Amino acid sequence: MNESRIQAIVNARLVTPRSIVDNGVVLIENGRIADCGPRATVTLPEGAALIDAGNQYVGPGFIDIHCHGGGGFWSWEEPYLFALSHLKHGTTGILPTLVYNQSREEMAQGVRNIMQVGERPYSSAIVGIHMEGPFINPKYGAITSPIRPVDPEEYGELLAIAGDTIKVWTLAPELPGQADFADAAAQYGISLSVGHSEADAETIFSFVRKGLQIGCHCTNASGTTPSPSRFEGTREVGVDEAVLVHDDIYAEVIPDAHGIHVRPLMCKLIHKTKGTDRVIIITDAIDEAGLPGTDGGEYEDVRFIEGVGLSGSKLTMDRAVRNMMRHTGAGLVDAFIMASLNPAKVLKLDREMGSLEKGKLANLVIVSEAIEVDRVMLRGVIVQ
Repeated sequence: MNESRIQAIVNARLVTPRSIVDNGVVLIENGRIADCGPRATVTLPEGAALIDAGNQYVGPGFIDIHCHGGGGFWSWEEPYLFALSHLKHGTTGILPTLVYNQSREEMAQGVRNIMQVGERPYSSAIVGIHMEGPFINPKYGAITSPIRPVDPEEYGELLAIAGDTIKVWTLAPELPGQADFADAAAQYGISLSVGHSEADAETIFSFVRKGLQIGCHCTNASGTTPSPSRFEGTREVGVDEAVLVHDDIYAEVIPDAHGIHVRPLMCKLIHKTKGTDRVIIITDAIDEAGLPGTDGGEYEDVRFIEGVGLSGSKLTMDRAVRNMMRHTGAGLVDAFIMASLNPAKVLKLDREMGSLEKGKLANLVIVSEAIEVDRVMLRGVIVQ
């Protein structure tokens, strides 16, 4: 497809950060949104290539900041094929996410693999890297054996390989050496995420000025409320409570269909407490996500490992968004903010993506009211 030709998405219901615009139009030129709004306010250029949305919803592509695999591939082994599998489900921005149970050598090689994807069709869907560990608390997580102490030599090597391509790094702030690590990460503008941790509120809050912006998969392997309490019959403040109360920290949520990772009522509590502008929908997906045959079964979108328990999801973002709407009652506008705009903000990419606005990249999805993906567009090119 020739990106220089002006395209016009017509007969669309536009999902903006403020409202839904009926009978809307999106003009696309050179891979960007040239204009958008009600049909009466947008002039269709002569000869524009028309794309009929069929009165479905057009919104920004989803951005998944926490995803380990998909399409049968692990993100650090086959990052391009992994990203392509999620792109077809509407995720136009994704962070291949390394895991805390990898060795130092495996983690470094995984980062190199992601850095070597290069320029291929649709490779721009990879917008950075998320390091989930290895510097987390070994008490919390599905598989914890390779977790290791903070090592300046190790994080220095990873920063040297990837630098500011690393967009998110999950850590446990209570561990020795984390303050120096956070200062090193801050030199690259990396957003820190508190996860797999039992840090107290004061420690977590002290890291906000060092770049801590995210509560890693809130209420799932995120530590526990301290027990026993200091005073009989009272409740202490744990990681989740600290994340919920701080205005500048976003809460990640994994909304699987049955509330295995996060109970439906807990999803509602997180959304109600943080507000739409501080919740980020993620998948935390494994390699099986998006494969045929993952739609059936009692727990179709999560994985259980014998002897370990819950260990990741099989979600794609379209399903995660649909579940979040069902669990919380959120409408389409709020859903797209949580699945697109908020992650773009925490990645410092919101000038380029995350919302349907003039000048931003034409990373778009056309979906039904039930978030069934009809078409996906990346930088003005319809994904085949």
